[in-house]
Amino acid sequence: MNYTIEEISKHNDVSDCWLVVHNRVYDVTDFLRTHPIGFESIVRKGGTDCTADYEFHSKSAKQRWKKYRIGYTDTGCCCIS
Repeated sequence: MNYTIEEISKHNDVSDCWLVVHNRVYDVTDFLRTHPIGFESIVRKGGTDCTADYEFHSKSAKQRWKKYRIGYTDTGCCCIS
């Protein structure tokens, strides 16, 4: 499924948090409470592109993201901030 930037930007709090990485949209709401350094660092980026933050993670951590993928941006652009 493709999502607009406007729709993605609405999912930006602890009860509903989406992130964009390389034009892929992830619903990470269920992951927030188990993030090793706490949910605040994720929620702060909610509804935006966090590709740079994603690239910081290890290969094994990146593999865990797959189950949270819900779609793609409709623009093909990862410029959501």
